[in-house]
Amino acid sequence: MQGPEKLIDAAYVRNGINVPPNTTDERIEQLIEEAELTIREYCHNPYMDGLPQSYKRNIVKIVEFDLNRKSGLTSEGLTRHSQGFATDYPDDVYKGLKRRLSW
Repeated sequence: MQGPEKLIDAAYVRNGINVPPNTTDERIEQLIEEAELTIREYCHNPYMDGLPQSYKRNIVKIVEFDLNRKSGLTSEGLTRHSQGFATDYPDDVYKGLKRRLSW
């Protein structure tokens, strides 16, 4: 039994964001799968028929965050050069996702 068709692929991600040149398509595909799992867990919905088309942007943002940790930079100081990083995805990554209530 095969699961639902993938919503996006590595080529779609490469066209949408600035991907570091040494990043392989296999790595991007792995991050896409992880992003889809993150969305399913966040929404409390297994989406057995596949994720909605409107979630493409969210997947790309999650992949971008994972590929380029600089996008998770929360603060940077130049005096002694200190940086603060977010440990979780930023709020705009989850914008537009529909959560299902669970008890």
